[in-house]
Amino acid sequence: MGLNVEIVTPAAVAFTGEVSEVQVPGLLGEFGVLPGHAQLLAVTQPGRVTLQTEEGPEMLLVGAGFAEVGPDRVTLLVDLCEAVGAVDRATLDKELADAIAALGSVDVESDEGLQIQKRIDLATARLQD
Repeated sequence: MGLNVEIVTPAAVAFTGEVSEVQVPGLLGEFGVLPGHAQLLAVTQPGRVTLQTEEGPEMLLVGAGFAEVGPDRVTLLVDLCEAVGAVDRATLDKELADAIAALGSVDVESDEGLQIQKRIDLATARLQD
């Protein structure tokens, strides 16, 4: 028995398939899901999702969102999903530097500050080795 995993973004279904295990970047830390897991609803943060497929591990980068977990299903509703390494390092370094500079000129608790913090979190997740 495996897990049916679906990763959905506002634009499309980014991944659908059966895996034996999935690792998800939760708001309070990474968590793993195996078949038979208890039902769970969790907030996710930008980071890497690792899917254990028959062909081996597959890693995807996701943005912030939610995870709905059941005994045989995991659904991630996220604002972004892309292959790890899809954006070159120089571009990511510039995105991160620009976002950090922009955060210094706004109230970090304002809507604009929160949006800039999301950009920083995503750039940081993309830069993980």
